[in-house]
Amino acid sequence: MCARRNDGIEGFIAARNQDLHHDAYLLTASQQRSEQLVAVVLAELSRGRVDLAQAASTARQRMARAVAQLDETTPSDLSDLPARFRPVAALTTRQRAILTMRLVDHQDQRCTARSLDLSTSDIKQSYAAIPAELVDRTTPTDLRQLLGDFGDLAEFPDTATTLAAMRAVPPPPHRPWWTYAAATLVIALAVTSLWASQARHTDRLRNAVVLNQIHGSHFPAYTQGYQLIDIREVQPGHTATMSLGAQDAVVIECATGQADQTVVARLSSRATGEFDTSCSTAGSQQHLAPVDGQTHLAIDDFSRKEWPVAIYRHLTWDEYPVAHMDFIVQDDRTLASARPADATGHPIPPVTAGKVLTLRGAGGHVNGSFTAALRKPAGRGNTVPVLSALLSPTTTGQFKLLVDRRAPEATTACGTLDPPVYGQQRTGICSIVDRQVPQVDYQDWGTLNSDARTMTIEFTVTHALGPWTLQLVYDTYRTHAYGAVTPD
Repeated sequence: MCARRNDGIEGFIAARNQDLHHDAYLLTASQQRSEQLVAVVLAELSRGRVDLAQAASTARQRMARAVAQLDETTPSDLSDLPARFRPVAALTTRQRAILTMRLVDHQDQRCTARSLDLSTSDIKQSYAAIPAELVDRTTPTDLRQLLGDFGDLAEFPDTATTLAAMRAVPPPPHRPWWTYAAATLVIALAVTSLWASQARHTDRLRNAVVLNQIHGSHFPAYTQGYQLIDIREVQPGHTATMSLGAQDAVVIECATGQADQTVVARLSSRATGEFDTSCSTAGSQQHLAPVDGQTHLAIDDFSRKEWPVAIYRHLTWDEYPVAHMDFIVQDDRTLASARPADATGHPIPPVTAGKVLTLRGAGGHVNGSFTAALRKPAGRGNTVPVLSALLSPTTTGQFKLLVDRRAPEATTACGTLDPPVYGQQRTGICSIVDRQVPQVDYQDWGTLNSDARTMTIEFTVTHALGPWTLQLVYDTYRTHAYGAVTPD
């Protein structure tokens, strides 16, 4: 049993090592203290009887509780940080823990107090002391992004280093014998109540919504319809052979400090042929490489002795624990945010603004096929028509947009600008399964039929449980010599 337990915690660390150090740095604003915090909390998890399926959220909550109890300020020199991060670093550890619980875990004031083992008055007092420039002058989405970017400042030790640090944490001191006797007495007196509570807990874990709440909000690949089934260690320079199914995909972790799109491995399978695969994450999403049958994987990066390779399996809509209640809906964006922007994020004014078309699903008509005609404004020399669209759903569901029977070229794919699986063809289908419901952007330009003044919009919705709104507009933009949109 102990060996299997150790294998489980090691696999968990291999899969979530960067996330753990990211969250710890966000909470402590210190590289050294974040590494110590991760080691201590992982040691607690490895010695306790924690369900590894919930370990990620449990670890973050324990780290947040630990720093919230200390309520310390950051001792480091803030002048070394980029200016936009200094307000976050200047907060106390308790204030950062509160923001993490409220913005990352989406907990209300009462749940935050319970998670951090503080009174609601403590939460109110600490939150009220956060500078207005953070909580009043930024949107929750922008502040959440700022916190995530701040955590990215962490240096991520490799898995072996994290494991070694965890094992070096000394065990807690033994308690006097009478404390165990008292605990035994309490357990004996409460055995009937505990049995009933455990039965209710087991029933909850069989509930798809509860499983989604446990995993979906904190496990990017899980929210993309994939389930982790195995983690394998592969040595660089050696070709590993794996027999995998047609619904499987693999993820290779990034090297510490490397940016997205850094090539670390070569992968060959019946599904893909041979190609170079990049790091595992872009933003908050996993990059999954599809595989099928006998798969050959060769790691080309020798910065580590072994690389963890995660194996995922795609689940059908019926198999996946799709959320059906308690939705956290992102509804703070407008169609303007889906329109082209320059390198600084500012919107580019169109030469000619088109008329906005709005489709809605409401009442008893939220699922089905919805069609409409969208007109393009008249173009002129050195301009290009650009389709911009924003979907604002309120529940889980599957949404498919076709423009003249073709999926738009650029889609946020429920949260990422890239397809979640390498080699995946865009079908226009956006599957939202988690209780966190994002708004979805669509954009298309350049390849549109320039001769047609009217485009047929086909929007198909299935499994939606509540209203949604889709706004679309064609604008014309000036282009430079290479055909890209320019603000000039």
